Amino acid sequence: MISFLPMIPLAYFGARLSIVDFKSHRLPNQLVGWFTATQILIVAAISWMASDFDRFGTALGIAGVTTIVYLLLYLVSRGSLGMGDVKFAFPLGLCVGWYSANQWLVAIFVSFLIAGLVAVIGLVTKRMTRKSRLAFGPYMFLGTFLVCVFEVL
Repeated sequence: MISFLPMIPLAYFGARLSIVDFKSHRLPNQLVGWFTATQILIVAAISWMASDFDRFGTALGIAGVTTIVYLLLYLVSRGSLGMGDVKFAFPLGLCVGWYSANQWLVAIFVSFLIAGLVAVIGLVTKRMTRKSRLAFGPYMFLGTFLVCVFEVL
């Protein structure tokens, strides 16, 4: 019954951060910090109540791996991916890691797939050019949210 709880901060903070990123191409540290702290507390509390500390450790590990992947992408993208995206990856990875340790790469793939489709549609409809910037935070959130929803169902 309580297993849906990590979805609450994911939906709330993910949507708020997506709107901010879409409008300003920024993911504010304070909001990402609150998201991270809230997600850690909820996942830790659920793990404690269920005496399932291995699952908490796995979720933290997946969050770390997801963050490292985005950090590497940040380093090789030479500015196309922002450091805010790297920080945003931790609470997203924590949520994916809580629901399924095997789906973190799927969440990243789905994020890039959706962003790519939006970019192609934008180019075809001439609403974007090859020089247009695309805020990636909303797609990170959407990819993670979809993967987590399918894991909960």
